[in-house]
Amino acid sequence: MKRFFYSLIFLLICTSVHATHNRAGQILYRHISGNTYEFTQVQFYFTDAFATKQRIEDGLTISWGDNTTSHFPCIYHEKLPDNYTICLFQARHTFPGTDVYKVTVSDPNRNEGIINIPNSVEVQFCVQTIFRIDANTGINNTPELLTYPIDKAAVGRRFVHNPSAYDMDGDSLSYELAICLRDRGIEIETYSFPESSNEPVYVDAITGDLVWDAPVKKGLYNVAMRINEWRYGIKIGSIVRDMQIEVVDSDNQPPVFAAFRDTCVLAGEKIVIPVHVTDPDNDLIELTVTGGPFQVITNPATLEIGEKGSGYTNATFIWQTDLTHVRRQPYSAVFKAEDQNKDVRLVSFANYNITVIAPKVENLTAEAKKKEIQLEWNRTVCEHASGYEIYRSIGSVPFDLRVCHTGIPAGSGYEKVTTLNGIENTFYPDNNNGYGLSPGIEYCYRVVAIFSDGAKSLPSEEACASLLAGTPPILRAHVEKVDVSGEIQVTWLEKPVKDMIANHPDPPKGRLVYQLFHTMDLDAENWGAPLTIKSPGDTTYLHAPVDTKTKYPYYYKVELWDQDAGVIVDDDFEIASTLYPIPEPSDKAVIIRFGRFTPWINTEYDIYRCAKTGSDVCIATELTGRTDRETFTDVGLKNGQEYCYRIESKGYRHIDGIEYKNTNWSHVTCVAPVDNVPPCAPELTAKSICDEDRNLLGWYYSSSPTESSCWSDVEKYRIYYTPDPALHPFAMVDSVMSRDIFEYLHHQSLVGCYYVTAVDSAGNQSAGSNIVCLDECGEYDLPNVFTPNGDNINDVFKSFNPGRVKRVDMKIYNRTGKLVFKTEDPDINWDGRDTDSKRFVASGVYYYICQVYEERLTKPEIVPLSGFIHVYYGEGAKPYIPPAD
Repeated sequence: MKRFFYSLIFLLICTSVHATHNRAGQILYRHISGNTYEFTQVQFYFTDAFATKQRIEDGLTISWGDNTTSHFPCIYHEKLPDNYTICLFQARHTFPGTDVYKVTVSDPNRNEGIINIPNSVEVQFCVQTIFRIDANTGINNTPELLTYPIDKAAVGRRFVHNPSAYDMDGDSLSYELAICLRDRGIEIETYSFPESSNEPVYVDAITGDLVWDAPVKKGLYNVAMRINEWRYGIKIGSIVRDMQIEVVDSDNQPPVFAAFRDTCVLAGEKIVIPVHVTDPDNDLIELTVTGGPFQVITNPATLEIGEKGSGYTNATFIWQTDLTHVRRQPYSAVFKAEDQNKDVRLVSFANYNITVIAPKVENLTAEAKKKEIQLEWNRTVCEHASGYEIYRSIGSVPFDLRVCHTGIPAGSGYEKVTTLNGIENTFYPDNNNGYGLSPGIEYCYRVVAIFSDGAKSLPSEEACASLLAGTPPILRAHVEKVDVSGEIQVTWLEKPVKDMIANHPDPPKGRLVYQLFHTMDLDAENWGAPLTIKSPGDTTYLHAPVDTKTKYPYYYKVELWDQDAGVIVDDDFEIASTLYPIPEPSDKAVIIRFGRFTPWINTEYDIYRCAKTGSDVCIATELTGRTDRETFTDVGLKNGQEYCYRIESKGYRHIDGIEYKNTNWSHVTCVAPVDNVPPCAPELTAKSICDEDRNLLGWYYSSSPTESSCWSDVEKYRIYYTPDPALHPFAMVDSVMSRDIFEYLHHQSLVGCYYVTAVDSAGNQSAGSNIVCLDECGEYDLPNVFTPNGDNINDVFKSFNPGRVKRVDMKIYNRTGKLVFKTEDPDINWDGRDTDSKRFVASGVYYYICQVYEERLTKPEIVPLSGFIHVYYGEGAKPYIPPAD
């Protein structure tokens, strides 16, 4: 058993020496079912490194981000040019539920001599993928990175790498530069970005080009880029590609592409684009292309290489698009040109983005009925569409139907009426959501097919229709007097009735009359007996006395009857209501909506405050505001004081080409403003004070109380905390009882999440601030060298412990496998003495195994550490022997 342990120590020491093999990698995943995902680590190694073979045989360990790990076996490997070997590690895992997970793979170690990572041979290679399991955003798969990170760069030459990321789900991608990671996903503290002779290294956020313009010194460098996925405006995940770039001295120059222009095409069109690339040194050029157009299942694109020779290559990109290719995000074709220079092969990239557009919905028709306009259209030809959006305008609106303009843009003159789910729903009756359309007005419509990823088709052609005026058309429903014995004037028009009778093939023989009905419950349709019976030519009625003060609104209809026969002549009647304000009290303000159900269009509203007379009648005396919208907010009021309002509307309608204008006064409503508006939510910041074992919270507003009324009456703040938002709800832990104090010290834990709310003098509580989580109060770390030589400098081997680690299980061995020291003290505090003999150990390399018990955001976590400690007393020196007491 002892011999086996000695062999293990020797193997570990040898592994540290020879594990100089990691060059690049990233973690990808795809959804299997439920919460089960398959993860693939794509790793690039030095082919000739001893540890490469060992890693292929032994596999890796993957940390799932839920406090579990798994063995990660290599399922495939292949040798690539320039001493690269690609290895795919793969495993499946079922996650516990909804959460954001950080999946991490660390692989000892990076290769030696990386210029921008000091002592790189002792720094672990690590990549991390973050992803979200959330029913609201749906299942997800990472994008595929179709370009290998194996290209070289030359001193003084612009270097570009593009990962050619293709997202099978059609999610939006953004790109950013990242810092390379070490073990457990920690950013390397000593990392620096490669030095450039022009602008610093950057990543184009849209195209994904990693640009280094240009290297100043030959050697090995590592850079990392983060690829973020977005869906519905939410970041649903990210992957990190860590890649190595070898820079060489060379006079070679990379190839040059002729410029591409991104394009939009209608699904079904064929794209034929010439590709031309030249080389300044007249080298032969190898041209390849990857990207979305080549990954689609049906009709993938092709690249036909044409004439080529010294210094040039011509090709043709061909893609026959079809309806299945429609999606919101463009497809990127990433062209790569690599010269065949004998000194060093250099590359250039060019991006060509293609948006495939859904064709318009065909054969939209609009047919006017008595109370609505009925729309019909052909089913969209795109089988993966999810439904339709319907838009309406008053009158015809000119529209640019160019290919790239999908959907109906804001400010076009159209408003969205509704969204229909399901592509079989090709009929819609528009009655303005029950409020009724106005007869005589031309309404025009367009329909757009929509897709679950947010894509939209071209808008349909326009279809227009006008409702015919009813029999007879109503012109006015005016509250003449507001009182319990009030008055309402109703007016209608006779002319269309006369025209109808004159042109009727079988006109009524009896005496024609108008019957006026009213109701206060339109849904019940209980109209009761007629208010009045009027002879033709008498087209107005004063409904009085009627309670217009406490009851409203009143709905009216006028029907044409053959009085002798006792039958209605035409049931195409109209309905019109009185106008009524709907108030909503607010803090020092009143929000008023205007209720109405009318066959005319109101273009303007005047809002009046009322003065009460001795008879408790409200007289509109003060014009408070004017608007063309159906809502108004009266501000600058006193809370608790009652305010009353009356509204005058101005409108019109068209009948037989004639415009009839009207004015109508509303009922009166009264309300007292109250402070029911919560303060503004503060912005929260937080940091851990590690050596004091507490967290400092701070919050702020972007403006002062005198400048921002939404928090001028803040009275106190409430502090909310949870040790883990996935497992425990937030709970209030304390309050800060002064508006002018913006800090709070929390002593309970260094780990957890916080938000803050503001509470005003009326007890209204603001929304929560942004949530801030603290879980990175430094990382527990161990040095790799110490010098117990009695000079009071680095005499004790101590950990860096930020306060989160309460216990460790530390064991230190010498080369023979003998245990020389052990402790549970998280600070370690080894003075270099052998635990048995109490004598100082000799200079040399010692191996340690340490189990670290960390307090983490989710729950206590055991983190395994292992490594080497170099005990050093000085050149030729012996162990320090302290003087006798």
